[in-house]
Amino acid sequence: MSPRRRPVRLLALAEQDLADIYEYIAVDNPSAAERVLTRIEKDLGSLATQPLIGRIPRDPDIARLGYRYLIIADNLAFYRPEPSVVLVHRIFHGARDYADIL
Repeated sequence: MSPRRRPVRLLALAEQDLADIYEYIAVDNPSAAERVLTRIEKDLGSLATQPLIGRIPRDPDIARLGYRYLIIADNLAFYRPEPSVVLVHRIFHGARDYADIL
């Protein structure tokens, strides 16, 4: 029996994050920007059947809100698995302080 699929939906801020990541990388290397974007989209797609594969944040306040995150190359994708959908809230470079962003 295959796992139940949930749609993976990027919220507006996550969509903007993806555009920002692409633009930042594309300044120096457009083909690398395409590869990074493809990788992020592929890995986020895996949440459709495996919504709990991401890690639980160490910050207890953020974890209490139900966030999980995936590490995708140098980026972190923060999402919340809901009963009928997986909502991707933010995607940003792993060196940033996520507690201040979320």
